[in-house]
Amino acid sequence: MSHPALPADFLNRLRRIVGDESFDLVAASFSEPKRTSFRVNTILAETAEVTEQFQIDGLALDALPWCDHAFVVEHDQRDAVTHSPLATDGKIYVQGLSSIFASLVLDPQPAQWNLDLAAAPGGKASHVAALMKNQGKLSVVEPIKKRMYRLADNMKRLGVSISKTYLMDGRKAGQKVPERFDCVLLDAPCSGESRIHTSDPKSYEFWSPRKIKEQSRKQKGLIESAFKCLKPGGTMVYSTCSFAPEENEAIVAHLLDSAGDEVQLQPIEMPFDNWQPGLVSFDDSEFGDQLQHTRRILPNDRFDGFYLAKIKKANF
Repeated sequence: MSHPALPADFLNRLRRIVGDESFDLVAASFSEPKRTSFRVNTILAETAEVTEQFQIDGLALDALPWCDHAFVVEHDQRDAVTHSPLATDGKIYVQGLSSIFASLVLDPQPAQWNLDLAAAPGGKASHVAALMKNQGKLSVVEPIKKRMYRLADNMKRLGVSISKTYLMDGRKAGQKVPERFDCVLLDAPCSGESRIHTSDPKSYEFWSPRKIKEQSRKQKGLIESAFKCLKPGGTMVYSTCSFAPEENEAIVAHLLDSAGDEVQLQPIEMPFDNWQPGLVSFDDSEFGDQLQHTRRILPNDRFDGFYLAKIKKANF
């Protein structure tokens, strides 16, 4: 199967990452229409209220066995969801399933003090707040002023009352607030490989191995900072929407090297089939057997490509 629209270097790397068995299905996903997913914002609405309204509107909702407040519709119903009063009023939030799953893996609880270290535009942060039942404290960080204002506006629109927004480079947080947070979510800025689509040449116009290396340098500083922010015994999730091992396994391996026995990689139970364990090596790089505990979500008509690592800080 050929995929002539995408850069050859990207496809060659992708095959080495996901393997021959998965390559054609993964590569095909960059050309296929994606179904639309959303979650009920349980801060402002009940799930039954949302599903009843959409049924009245004639939408067919696919429920998910692993998340009782998330749903999928066919791609041609996207506008009906995004332009609905439920979306305008903040009662639902259109969000990718991989992104929704990341907050569930973090498993934040009410009364905790938690942190989202790269929070704009606020999809995961507001989900974390909802999972906390809008109880406790949530700090959200964004280094770009325009995005920070959008983040703050979204949190307000979605009814989040426990959050405080900070304009800050996340790489400095570990020094400023060490060992303060019960849970830390770091959905790191990345090369955005999962957003590539053949219908949009701009989505891959600037892709390059050099861009991956540039992101990797930032990610190493961010994951070190996130881990420093975490209380002993606390949990953090590191995620990206990139396939590149340099932005994923290599970053987690870097934390293992820098923080040693304090870092405990946790297995992640996957309630769907389109995933692979993290790589223990790639090309000339060795990451170690522990990286098998991390997960790479493979894209299909529902999911975006995604990488997840669940990390616990030892409580010596």
